[in-house]
Formats: sequence, C-alpha cells, structure tokens
Amino acid sequence: MNEEQKPLSAFHMCAQALEGNYGILVQIIGIILFVVIFNFFATTLLTKLRNYFKKKQNVWSLSFISALRKPLYYYVWFVAAICAIDIFSVGFFAFHLTNTHLILSIGAVLAFGWFLLRWNHKVVHAMMELSEQHQVPFTPGKLDLISKLATISIIFVTLFLLMDVTGRNMQTLIAFGGIGGLALAFASQQVIANFFGGLMVYMTQPFTIGEWVNIPERKIEGHIEEIGWYMTCIRTFEKRPIYVPNSIFTQTIVMTPSRMSHERFHHTIGLRYRDIKCIKSILDGIKLMLLKHPHIDQHLKIEVFFIDFGPSALTIEVSAYMSITSGATFPALRQELLLKIADIVAQYEAEIAAPTNLVELKGDLILKNSDLQPVPSLS
Repeated sequence: MNEEQKPLSAFHMCAQALEGNYGILVQIIGIILFVVIFNFFATTLLTKLRNYFKKKQNVWSLSFISALRKPLYYYVWFVAAICAIDIFSVGFFAFHLTNTHLILSIGAVLAFGWFLLRWNHKVVHAMMELSEQHQVPFTPGKLDLISKLATISIIFVTLFLLMDVTGRNMQTLIAFGGIGGLALAFASQQVIANFFGGLMVYMTQPFTIGEWVNIPERKIEGHIEEIGWYMTCIRTFEKRPIYVPNSIFTQTIVMTPSRMSHERFHHTIGLRYRDIKCIKSILDGIKLMLLKHPHIDQHLKIEVFFIDFGPSALTIEVSAYMSITSGATFPALRQELLLKIADIVAQYEAEIAAPTNLVELKGDLILKNSDLQPVPSLS
C-alpha cells in the first residue's frame, strides 16, 4: 500500500477538521472540542500545581496558579469565539472580520490585567492571614496600602499596554490626563481631599484596621473596620457602622486608645473619721499590695496618700499603672484591686464612709440639711 492510500491518523483528521476540510460546521465543532479538551487538561494541571504549592505553603506560587486559572480559561474561549465568528462570516458572507488580530491583542491585554489584579488580591489575602498569625512583619493597614498601590499600578500598566497594541500615542494620553486632571481638581476638591486624606492615613498610620479609635470633636468611638479610598468605616461599641470621610482625619484630633502602653488605676476612697488612728496602717497596706501585684508596673509612680479631711470622710487617693502588655484586662484588674483595698480596710476594722444627712427639726420645720459624718445617738 503506497503512502497516499494509508488511512489518516486521528491527529491528522483533527488537524484537517480544524482547517475546514470537512466543512464549516465540523470546523466550528472541532474548535469547540479543542477548547474543551485544552481547558480540561489545563485545569487538571493547574489544580495539581495548586495542591502541590499548598502543601509547600508557597504563597507566591500558590496565588499565581490560583489567579491564572480563570483568565486563561476565559481567554481561550474568547479566542475560540472570535475564530468561530470569523469562520462563520467567511463561510456564509464571504468576508473576514476586520482587525481580528487587534481584537485578540486587546483581549490578551485585558486578560493579563485581570490576572494581575487577581494575583494581587490573592497575595494580599494570604499575607493578611499570615499577619494575623504574626508570621510576617506587615500590619493589615500596610498590606491594604500595598494592595491599593499595586491596583493603581496594574490599571496604569494595562492602559499603557492597550494604547501600545492599538497604536495610540502616549503623549496624547499624558496631555489629556494633565488637562483632565486640572479640570477634575476644580470639580471634585472634596473627593481629592478625601483621597489624599486616606493616603496620609496609610502613610502616617495613626491607626490601622481593627484598632480602637476615638474622635472627641465628632463624638465618634469604635473600631476601624475598613479604610477606603474615600471614607473609613468605624464600627461603634453598639455595633453601628459610621462612615467618616478621610479628610476629617487631617483636620481633627484622633485618639488611639488601643495603642496605650499603660492604663491608670486612679481612685479616691473615703474612711470614717473614727478610723483616723489606723489610717497610716491602711495606707501602708494598700501601697504594699500594689508593689507586690504582678500586673502593676513598678517602674512608674505608685501613690497612696491621705489627701483631705472631707465633709463626711477622710479622703485617700490611690494611683498606679497597669501594663497593657501584661495580658490582664483593665476592668477585671480594677475589680480585683478594689476588692483587695476593701479587704485591707476591713482588716484594720475600719469602714468605707458613706455620706449621711443630718436633719435638725423644730416643730414641723426643717432648719438644717447637710452632709455630715455620722454622729453618736442623742439618746
């Protein structure tokens, strides 16, 4: 049997079908089948690579593979659709689609930009998880800033590539951008102020996502939930979201209580006047208790003084500082300290004084009503 009489292999038959030797319909079906098979093998390969890099905990490679799948999948279908439409138009209308290569190039640039945006998103998401586990030296605020700057860069790169493949002049875009930017500067001053306000928040970092902030002038207090381009979302302690324009943070005082190194324990205590004999021992006992307490910072002032003969009590002032890094919560520590002070007072058979009203009566008239120290019974 000579070479011309040999039966065609499956590969040759598929190639001829794709070339249109068996008709337009078969050619279009062949293109569709080719795309389905290609996407099947590509998806299988990418899935195996994804599982491999997931076991290796390689963030960059894992995010690269995960970001590549959808843009590649849809771009292959886009190419197949353009080819099928071109074949259909040639077979039935006897003309080719105009600028087919330009359309495919634009599609490739858009798919590439989409891939970069997905890669950026997945890398930042993975870094956020590592940041929560303290495995990377980046805070959520810094990662959010990096993500936004990368997004802007990707958009500009995509626009420049689109201009390059379409043959547009870069200088035209730059000149138009300068004129348009000047017009926008006058038309949207508040938008620009909020944008640069958000940029300054990212750069100076007076607070980051998740931190507790307080804006006294606006009477706003809560936790930072999101720092956007235009506004920042603060979730109050009542779980109400408040959206604050970013320009506010450049014009007002912002307190960040979550960054406090210490919290102050400051209380005044009143003892009965009859307990003045043991007040020195009570002062020494309270101070000794504070000096021995593991959550009280011994490097800062610990003050326990008898400061005043009050109208109804002997006034003692107690001041100390709890280290936030000690792991104890301030409400629990404050409760513990107050109870220990009460035990020390009771140890010396003294009592916390309470204001008492002494009313002098003459007939049915009230002659005097004042807060005085309890007096012995007149009987």
